[in-house]
Amino acid sequence: MSKVKNFLNEAAKILESAWQEVTSIPPADLETKYFVEDPNLRSIIGELVKARTKAFRYACITQVLAKATRPRLNCLALQASAGNGSFDARSLCKKVVVPFEGQHFGGALGRSKDPYVSKPLRRPKISLGSGVIRQIKHQEEWKKLHILLKTVENRNDHTFTQQVLKQILLEIRKLISQQPPPLPERVSAEQIRAILAEYLAQHTLGLGPQSVAYSLLDIFNKKTHTYQEVTSNPPTAADAPAGRVADIECKDAKSDLRLAVYVTHKLDLSKLESELEKCKGSGAINALFLAFEIDVNRQEAYEKASQYGVNVAIYDLVDFVLTITVLLNSEMRKELIKQIYKVLEKWSGIGAIIEFAEIVKKYIKNR
Repeated sequence: MSKVKNFLNEAAKILESAWQEVTSIPPADLETKYFVEDPNLRSIIGELVKARTKAFRYACITQVLAKATRPRLNCLALQASAGNGSFDARSLCKKVVVPFEGQHFGGALGRSKDPYVSKPLRRPKISLGSGVIRQIKHQEEWKKLHILLKTVENRNDHTFTQQVLKQILLEIRKLISQQPPPLPERVSAEQIRAILAEYLAQHTLGLGPQSVAYSLLDIFNKKTHTYQEVTSNPPTAADAPAGRVADIECKDAKSDLRLAVYVTHKLDLSKLESELEKCKGSGAINALFLAFEIDVNRQEAYEKASQYGVNVAIYDLVDFVLTITVLLNSEMRKELIKQIYKVLEKWSGIGAIIEFAEIVKKYIKNR
């Protein structure tokens, strides 16, 4: 086997091993986990994997991968003719990184088949020479790429290089995990049931149940125009200071509360009575209780609500979702998944989005 083939094979193994380590990180830890100590360097890496110049996304990982595979190489080199420590970066990218992207990254870097034919990378090495800079469209991105690779090259420490490679892969994982997976034309009731059953089983301080319930009711209202507006706040926001009666409020054109919706992971008698007190105090006469677990006798619950003068309906949240999406149309299940992504993006951090995304990908594969 030639030296070039050996190099490419070794690079592929190193990339696979690093990726396995990165993908083993629990989604909840992704916001706090890092491999590179320097926050400025981490920031540069995060910006490069999302660079406007597609070629720079590929160069970021390809150049560092080369150094991680052969420490004697100069990761600033782009072509084999660049002098000491040079190598053919184009081949490494085309034969190792591009196939790996197709298999594992879902095209997050841009789905380029041969990134190094791009004009910015058609030069011997990455440098800040005035003649080079003038030819680069997005010069700030080029400078950041140079900072990253120059840092790796100057440190010339194999362990550090490996950590930088893992940090790049970590940022790529964050990037791809935040994006909704491509969904098929139809999402079945069983698929949505399985997704929600697993997602809602996690204890997320109310975020999971409330994001699902709010997404569903918002879509429902846009289709039926039952209410003037459906509003909600993140479960971490206190209701009282915000002047809210319920987790989700459905109001009419006069901004009067038509339906108070209470969402919780587990509904018991204590929780029920607490929320009924709120209804009575605010004058709300219609309330919907949605929970992943219902630990209350339904007959007792309805009798208790009657004592408070409140009309109540109590539903298992997953069953409620299935009922509404079957009654309206099957397209609503697909809309619901997309809407939950949007709500999580607005209300929470990367970890919450990734947790939901990975469960969706587990049960839905676009064909």
